[in-house]
Formats: sequence, structure tokens, C-alpha cells
Amino acid sequence: MEQLIRANIHFLDQAERLLIQVMDQDYGCAVESFYGSTLGQHFRHCLDHYSSLLMGLDCAKVDYDSRSRQREIELSTGSALEEVGCVRASLTGLLDREFPVGLLVKMDYGGEGEDWQASTLGRELQFLVSHTVHHFAMIGGMCGCLGVEMEDGFGVAPSTSRHRERACID
Repeated sequence: MEQLIRANIHFLDQAERLLIQVMDQDYGCAVESFYGSTLGQHFRHCLDHYSSLLMGLDCAKVDYDSRSRQREIELSTGSALEEVGCVRASLTGLLDREFPVGLLVKMDYGGEGEDWQASTLGRELQFLVSHTVHHFAMIGGMCGCLGVEMEDGFGVAPSTSRHRERACID
């Protein structure tokens, strides 16, 4: 479980490093070639998913549809940085905590009514890595369109990084 928690913290650290250098006007600028979305919308969306997991742990019910969608996090890098710090601290706190054996998880897939599925904390942490990598890859493309410099490896899946390292060695 520790490795999964640290993997998620790694991506939050990447987010923090990018947010420190992005200007608010770029952060809130719609990029047409990415469906008119903004960097801020993608960051807020990712942070909302982390918050949904963390809020649901005490009752062992995670509802990814019930998100706060705080507009300020979409518009202000300062607000986003503050939220990244809170989420990172909460994830770090999980390192010293007992976990529920199982969780119930809800996410709208277009079906009828509420459909809760059995899961585990490990599976949800894996989901958050994949979900975050997906959105960070889009953020990376958007930064390219906006002329915002990014660190190497931003939004790259751990398996892709390992593959690239092996490919250079072989």
C-alpha cells in the first residue's frame, strides 16, 4: 500500500512544481484543441477525485460523483497549490493508518440509479494513478499549446517510464 500512496504523492509533487511556474492567465485559458478545457479544470478534476477517496475512507464508501468542483481551484494556481498540499498531507497520513478491508465505490457510468461496486483502497489508489496520468498527459499537451515549459516525465505513467529506461539500456 505504501508504494501506491507514494506513487500518488509523486504526481501531486509534479502538479505542485508545474503550478508554481504557471501564470493564472495560462492556467485559466481555454485550449480549443483540447475541447476548450483549461489546465485549471483538469487539475481541479484530479484533486476532486483524490478528495472523494479521502472523504469516503471513514465510512468505506467512496462517491466519485459527489465532488466539490470548487471554481477557485480552476482559476487560481494559489488555490490549487493549497489543495495539492492538503491532499498530499492526507495521503501521507494514510501511511500511518489502518485501512478498511473493503470499500464501496460509486461512479456514474450512464446506468440507472445508484450502483455501488465493491473495491479496495489499493484498487482505488491504482485508479487514481491512472486517472491522474491521463489528465496530466492532457495537461502536458495543453502546456505545449500555451508555450508553458514542463519537466521531463510530467504525466508519464510509471510503466511507460520503466519501459523507456529499459529500451535505452537494451
